[in-house]
Amino acid sequence: MVDEPRWTQARSARDIGRFVQATRRERHLSQAALADELGLTRQYVSEVESGVGNLYITRLFEMFDELGIDVRLVARSTRGRD
Repeated sequence: MVDEPRWTQARSARDIGRFVQATRRERHLSQAALADELGLTRQYVSEVESGVGNLYITRLFEMFDELGIDVRLVARSTRGRD
C-alpha cells in the first residue's frame, strides 16, 4: 500500500506550527529531542508550534496573500532515512 502524502495549506505561522507539531509527534520526537538535534532551545520549538509570529513571518504571509501564492506543507516519507 502506498501512503498518500499528508499536506496542508499554510496561511499563517499558526498553520505552520500545527503542521510541525503533528509531524514531530508522528515521528515520536519530543520538543526537546528536536531542539537538541537542530541546536535550538525547546522554548523556540514550542513557540514555532504555538504559531508565535514575528514581523518577518507576518510580512511574508502578507506578501503571499497579495501575490496569490499558496504554500503547501508536505511531510516527506521517513523510509530510507537513518
